[in-house]
Amino acid sequence: MPSLLRKLVIVAAVDGLVLHAANSRSNSGCNNEASSIRIDYKTNKITALPTSASEPLDGKDALEAHGLIGLLSVASYSFLVSITQREQVAQIQGRPVYAVTNVAIIPISSQADATRAIIQARKDTAQVILSLDSSDEDEDDLPDNEIDREEVEIGSLPASPTRELHHARGASAGSIAEDVIGKRVRFGRFAANWLSRKNLGLPRPGALEQDAPATAPAPAQVAESEPPFDDDAPSPSSEARDAKDEPSLQAGTLDGPGESDFDRLKSGQATDLLPKLLRYTRLLFASRNFFFAYDYDLTRSLHTQEARKDLLPLHKVVDPLYFWNRHLMNAFIDNGAHGFVLPLIQGFVGQREFTIAGAEKKSSEELTGGKILGEKHEAEAVETDASKRDYLLTLISRRSVNRPGLRYLRRGIDDEGNTANTVETEQILSVPDWNPSRPAYSYMQVRGSIPLYFSQSPYTLKPIPVLHHSADTNLLAFSRHFREFSRRYGKIQAVSLVDKLAGELKLGEQYERYTQSFNEAGGIDGTPLSLEWFDFHRECRGMKFENVSRLVDRLKDTLNEFCYTILVDNDILQTQKGIIRTNCMDCLDRTGVAQCAFGQWALEHQLENEGIDIDFGRDSSTQWFNTLWADNGDAISKQYSSTAALKGDYTRTRKRDYRGALNDFGLTLSRYYNNIVNDFFSQACIDYLLGNVSTQIFDEFAIQLQTTDPGISVQKLRQNAIDTSCKIVISSPSEDFLGGWTMLTPRQPNTLRTFPFEESVLLLTDAAVYSCRFDWETDKVRSFERIDLRSISRIHYGTYITSILTESQANEASNVGLVIVYRDGDANTLRVNTRSLQSDVNMSSLETTASANSEWDLVSWLRGVKRATTRFVAFKGLPLSTSVASPRLGPTTGVVKEMDRVRSIALDIERAMLAGDGRNVEASSTVQESDIISLADAKKRTGWLEYLVYDLKKMVWA
Repeated sequence: MPSLLRKLVIVAAVDGLVLHAANSRSNSGCNNEASSIRIDYKTNKITALPTSASEPLDGKDALEAHGLIGLLSVASYSFLVSITQREQVAQIQGRPVYAVTNVAIIPISSQADATRAIIQARKDTAQVILSLDSSDEDEDDLPDNEIDREEVEIGSLPASPTRELHHARGASAGSIAEDVIGKRVRFGRFAANWLSRKNLGLPRPGALEQDAPATAPAPAQVAESEPPFDDDAPSPSSEARDAKDEPSLQAGTLDGPGESDFDRLKSGQATDLLPKLLRYTRLLFASRNFFFAYDYDLTRSLHTQEARKDLLPLHKVVDPLYFWNRHLMNAFIDNGAHGFVLPLIQGFVGQREFTIAGAEKKSSEELTGGKILGEKHEAEAVETDASKRDYLLTLISRRSVNRPGLRYLRRGIDDEGNTANTVETEQILSVPDWNPSRPAYSYMQVRGSIPLYFSQSPYTLKPIPVLHHSADTNLLAFSRHFREFSRRYGKIQAVSLVDKLAGELKLGEQYERYTQSFNEAGGIDGTPLSLEWFDFHRECRGMKFENVSRLVDRLKDTLNEFCYTILVDNDILQTQKGIIRTNCMDCLDRTGVAQCAFGQWALEHQLENEGIDIDFGRDSSTQWFNTLWADNGDAISKQYSSTAALKGDYTRTRKRDYRGALNDFGLTLSRYYNNIVNDFFSQACIDYLLGNVSTQIFDEFAIQLQTTDPGISVQKLRQNAIDTSCKIVISSPSEDFLGGWTMLTPRQPNTLRTFPFEESVLLLTDAAVYSCRFDWETDKVRSFERIDLRSISRIHYGTYITSILTESQANEASNVGLVIVYRDGDANTLRVNTRSLQSDVNMSSLETTASANSEWDLVSWLRGVKRATTRFVAFKGLPLSTSVASPRLGPTTGVVKEMDRVRSIALDIERAMLAGDGRNVEASSTVQESDIISLADAKKRTGWLEYLVYDLKKMVWA
């Protein structure tokens, strides 16, 4: 397998960023196709360079990195994200595993911008290094033999890695953010005040201007009139000096204004939110939740490592389900720069060496699983140390890249059968030196959300889960999920820890119901799926979480059947035959306690196989085991809910008291705040970094302060709504269905602009037009209005602008709609699903209500028409483009075709009218193009209060 570059140097050259191997020691054995590449400014073209072409290092404009995270592109701007600091957290088979602890984000726009970012990143790195213990040494300062020992010696690792890096949080951001502030791009007064220099960490304006001469290009291109950059040169003012010396929250990626390409920002929400996106990217990757290894595949379990005997690059053999930075690495992969592609996993890696008193004399057959090893070796006596036995326990959790995201914004399942918060956890028991002749044990578990379509509101402390979609749709996704699990893991034992009380009860019952339906349909290749419903809170009432042992006892036979994997001499002697899949509501707190119990069962049985009898639940010397699992639970919880796990005190100490309960209450409040404030933008960033959505996600966020779920096909949902509406509202068999569309319509009837707009269904038959209000949560029609084609007098289509708060909302080309004007009469009906015998509604009462609540009613739009006889219904077209990115093709386009679409709908209705009667002359002029709400009219109608509310919301959510 070609080696990865263990350390590389990033140089801001004249025509692009040059990346090459730092030295022969740190990259020994690296036989890559190209150990030096150049990323051209603006075009991002990657070119392999000969070794002789490496940029000379003068220490001023070069940054050392331990690997790359990838290339982040936003609109026409690109940034190189590199790992500037790491910490070894484990070693597996003598190969070190690292956590990412700091990153640098370098703009690829010009040499000046890149140089500023590199210099600031070097300062930040130096500050963090100074904060560490003075005994820590950089590997470049160590002899060759010391480097090797540092990377592979487990004794150098802390028992439970807890060393904290004190990252400096500074006060400089950069030219992009400065430009946003300077131009007040698309922000109102209140939001612009929030997105201030203070909050983004920008230097003061004077400092930026005065410090400009110190941002000269690298010496390779310095003109005679420009002095070379001098770190020690005094700045013209103390203000500038203070700004330059302060560390940047964004690792200096955008420090300084200058005459750079970033001063020519295009307007748009992607660039408006770019400073916040970059800051989130930096904080995300430096959160100690991402892990990598240069010559070990962290995405796969221990027993699948030796299955690879080819020479493929690591990124081609890793499991794509856990390859977190795959999208950011596409440019390097496509250009064959394999030595620079470093796969990352998100999750947890922890390790602990421990000593246990030995046992009596055992045969090698008894030590390694009875007859399994007996068939391979002669059963000879092996002396064991009666006083000491050393072992190493490694815990690896891998978060799936499918259906990723944050708590209430990613629940349940998607169309492909992926569930939210899916995490695979592997527990490995071995000897510290990984002697291949000694057994190594691997035990796998997995957690994931209940595999049904459901959601919960983030605005309540105890939200009730709401199920979505039809039974057939749920069963299809449910089946896909478990069949894929079976393919990966074999047999499956599902464990549900939700309450059997109101709130969670309904969801738990539906889980049981779909499990039964799945088994009735044949299960998994004829094998039924087993589901154990353990009411965690009732069983462990009174904070007696030790009662989770009852669950282990119930599944004792299953656990013994599934067993675990054993490796000796790199041969698989026993394979785990199945997996326990655990869930609660969030798959965090209760799930963590249960998984710790299953892990304890596995470890006790593996040690018993080694001839050691120990009870980890009662032996006080094994407290480290609980701490390791608690650290794992905290890491997974922070990635999904932004706080540490609840019930962590019990997981760590096996005790529960009022202090732990109070701590959990505080964490609950913190989660609540994140759910309603921070998570919405964070979710958009996660989806974008993984390549699941396009930059249009930021336009959607700016309008709705929410984002689309890319795992659920909106097109399928809309088509299902059209089909469902057809079956329900078209009652006459003589009516022929001609077409159906989903569009936006004002909440109140007979108005043009009452918020919020609802997504409704428009149906056309040869006799009538149906306007259906659809309940997207339950796939039911809430109400519908039938408009006879003979009563339609006019159809208007054209510009339909309902808000001017964002650029996309004020775009006349994409904000279009149509209005159907009709005469009120007995042939038209309005029915509401009241769940009772009464379904007809008096139109006059609705008209009165609409008149009292409407902002722009019929009178303000149809002047001179009598309200008693004329009504209208307005529809606004949905955007043809979508933020969901198609694989390798990017997002779909077609904004310029919005007007053609609504015109086509209007003409379809006109043709149906012409075919229905002989009104050829009159009907020929039925369709008219005219502004429904023009941009100028929308500006007049938008008051200061609407601006204020929007700015306040954006100040909080964005």
